[in-house]
Amino acid sequence: MGGDDGMETVVGAVCTLLGVAVGALGALAAARIQLRGAIAQADAVLAQADTTYRAALDQAYAAQRAAHEQWRREIRRDAYAAFVTALDAVRELAARPELLDAAHEEASGALPAASRAVTAAFAVVELEGPASLTLLARTAHQRGLTAAEHAVRLAPRATAMRLLNSATGAATADTSDSGSPSALARAAHQALTQLREAVYRMERGEISRDAYDAVRQRATEAVDACGLFTPDQTRALLSDPSWEVALRMGSEHADALARCEAARGDFVTAARALLAPDGDNDADTRNDTDTDRREARVARPARRLIP
Repeated sequence: MGGDDGMETVVGAVCTLLGVAVGALGALAAARIQLRGAIAQADAVLAQADTTYRAALDQAYAAQRAAHEQWRREIRRDAYAAFVTALDAVRELAARPELLDAAHEEASGALPAASRAVTAAFAVVELEGPASLTLLARTAHQRGLTAAEHAVRLAPRATAMRLLNSATGAATADTSDSGSPSALARAAHQALTQLREAVYRMERGEISRDAYDAVRQRATEAVDACGLFTPDQTRALLSDPSWEVALRMGSEHADALARCEAARGDFVTAARALLAPDGDNDADTRNDTDTDRREARVARPARRLIP
């Protein structure tokens, strides 16, 4: 009897322990299920927070990019406008070679100053870019300086002819007075015309060198007698007196101005397209912006925006 009671006691204890163990396992399973749910909910919250942060970050970078592009566009616009203004100053001076002779110190000094100004303005365009527009600016810059060089070479002859035409065209004095300034100017003009004809005839073999030299001597004396010209102007009139030389120099000068004008037009057209809000095709700026955007997408939440 006593043995049976002991056995029953042991069996009861074992059953109690088994019940406690089963209950503990159930509670543990329930706790694990609750924990998984909490973790999933926390993951969803974190994912939503990450999405919100990335959207805010992209929006901030988009605003930053728009502000940067607007600032860059304004800087470039000012650089381009300064370059065109400086180029126009060179073109305007180069178009009036008759005012660029060394005898007119103010005008003759203005062209070198304008050339330096357009070179300085081009340097800013070269720094601001882009490369495609810099190439157009370089062409316009070079052509502007070329037109200025042609104008400087033409200046003594052009100035002398302006003075001569002015002196003969404004003559109202008595033409019978051969010693008057207007009469001397007309004599010089006639002598130069005869010299050009002599050059032409000598080149065709119609007159001898001695005959040409005689005409040239009379022209030299007439030019000196009128007293209108500086030594450089006299040299320009007498050194190459032929019509061919005068026409060639004038044609080269006009062509240089036309080429400069065309290059200016190409630059202005390209600058307008670039400065339009949707016209910025600068590869360097676009690549930099793409890099920033990629970095923003992989940034950690603690990362700060740096202006």
